[in-house]
Amino acid sequence: MHTTRLGRVLVLAVLLLGVSGTGAAADPAPPPVPLPGGSNYDFYYLQGCYREPYHVVNGFNRAPDIIRYQLGEMRKAGQSRLTIGIFHHRGPDSGTIMDSTGGKLSDQNRRNLTDLLAAVKQAGFAEVAVAFNSLSPNSPSGWSSWQPDLYQENWQLIQDLHPVIAGAGLPYRVDLGNELTASAGQKVVLQYDQQLWKDYTAKFGRNDSVGFSVNSNDPNQVGSVGQIYGTTPPPLFDIHVYDQEYERFLAADTALRQAGYTTQPIIVGESFYNDKAAAEGFAKASKQTGRQIYYLTQWPKTRANVTQCDQVDVAPPADFSAYKAAGF
Repeated sequence: MHTTRLGRVLVLAVLLLGVSGTGAAADPAPPPVPLPGGSNYDFYYLQGCYREPYHVVNGFNRAPDIIRYQLGEMRKAGQSRLTIGIFHHRGPDSGTIMDSTGGKLSDQNRRNLTDLLAAVKQAGFAEVAVAFNSLSPNSPSGWSSWQPDLYQENWQLIQDLHPVIAGAGLPYRVDLGNELTASAGQKVVLQYDQQLWKDYTAKFGRNDSVGFSVNSNDPNQVGSVGQIYGTTPPPLFDIHVYDQEYERFLAADTALRQAGYTTQPIIVGESFYNDKAAAEGFAKASKQTGRQIYYLTQWPKTRANVTQCDQVDVAPPADFSAYKAAGF
């Protein structure tokens, strides 16, 4: 009897080694079916195309009532998830881009993020994603060679704000670099992505991050995800898609499968604002590929005005009806 039990234990051990002993880490369990998506909420007001003084983190202490009201209106419109960007660099505060010299925001901006996340929770949102967006000179996209001091500054900022994000009391995800997935020939960006993913997962694990969001308009970005994550991918991938939504979703799915990532759902982290054609394209592509769209957060830029205003032409992004009608 003891021999039989020992044999069973050995068989079980062999089976487990067959899964984990090859060096391939088991994928995190896919998340449950989500609630509806929502918006990238970064700006509470625009003067024409001018957005700089109106960032929701940097400006929370100047407009808390306006921001809380807008959050309430977005929830009433059926939005359940938000993405909030942390735009930062080593340099003066621009009103949107925050000074992160030394790997910290100002005490006021750190408090603003804490208060904003509390307002998001109070408004009843189901989840928030926080997207780090390093800008010159901190963005590795502009580095001709490895910059250890700037890398450490960016990594220190993430470490400093992680307890603020995690301590807000609502489900969250971290985008380590907005559209910072390395493209073809970007050796320094690839080094940055690999190092930051290694450092982040060693300290915080991988279950609360999407890694680095992907600009699907650059097919070489999604093609490099295997080089970044190897056998330890994030539980979901965050893909940004503008125009040709059906075709680009199919291409992204194909590239992910070629890299061996067949089960991870996709967050559509950015897409045109309240866009029926985009919603239909995503729904068709998700059904065809079997790749779940976990949720979608629209970007406040309309397709009709694509040539007007460089980045944003809607504030706040209150209307979600086109995506809601398509099940997002």
